[in-house]
Amino acid sequence: MTARMMLQCPVCGALLTETERAFVCENRHSFDRSRYGYVNLLQRQTKKLRGDDAEMVRARRDFLDGRYYQPLLDAILAEVSEESKPVRRIADIGCGEGWYSCNLLRKLTADVDCAVLSGFDISPDALRYACVRSREAGLDAQTVWAVSSVNRLPLPDDSADLALNLFAPCFPSEFARILQKDGLLLRAVPLQRHLWELKTAVYDAPYENRPVLEAPEGFSLEKLREIRFRFTVQGDALTHLFAMTPYAHKTAAEDIKKLYQIGGLTVQAEFGLLCCRKQ
Repeated sequence: MTARMMLQCPVCGALLTETERAFVCENRHSFDRSRYGYVNLLQRQTKKLRGDDAEMVRARRDFLDGRYYQPLLDAILAEVSEESKPVRRIADIGCGEGWYSCNLLRKLTADVDCAVLSGFDISPDALRYACVRSREAGLDAQTVWAVSSVNRLPLPDDSADLALNLFAPCFPSEFARILQKDGLLLRAVPLQRHLWELKTAVYDAPYENRPVLEAPEGFSLEKLREIRFRFTVQGDALTHLFAMTPYAHKTAAEDIKKLYQIGGLTVQAEFGLLCCRKQ
């Protein structure tokens, strides 16, 4: 088994050593491990942490556990399986509650039994679910989860050979820093009419997304997969789908009522999966 990925101290940059209750560096900077298992390495907080709240995270967990987005996961698994070099160290940047990366890690573990994962998000609520997910999947010894900004990752240079950046902010220079030479970056973005039926059910004048389908600076675009499929959601699943989107906090109550009156909906999913190579 490959050793678990080591984190960097956000204060001095030294490597952190794990103890039962904390992550500690040689300069005696110490960061408590939460009771769920993640560590908070986000420094200089002047206000409450942002990021997805508990309700949004719980809705996404329940929706993804229904495997409605399985085709996107399958595309990610396919890209990783086609890599010429074994994927052993994964950084999930903006990991949320870890559904994609834990499923990937479980697949790699079944194949080669040597992959490890570090996951980063600014939402403690998301990381709480990620810790539970990895533990229930028997992946606890292979995973480390940290509250961290995606533009300052607590990883050493050249420490990952795969970076996942799924529906999260993109900071190319930081991604390139932590990736090894020729490392792979997989970015997922919603395409123009992703969840269009959901939008039209709620809004009088819905607008299309404007995805950026180019490689970030410092990377070359090897492949763009466009993944389109339809699925039907009813009852709680429909509620979870809406609650996990950014629309949930930007929509008037009278518009949300329209959705609840429907009961069920067939929706088009449209994703772009950008397969980018570090230059």
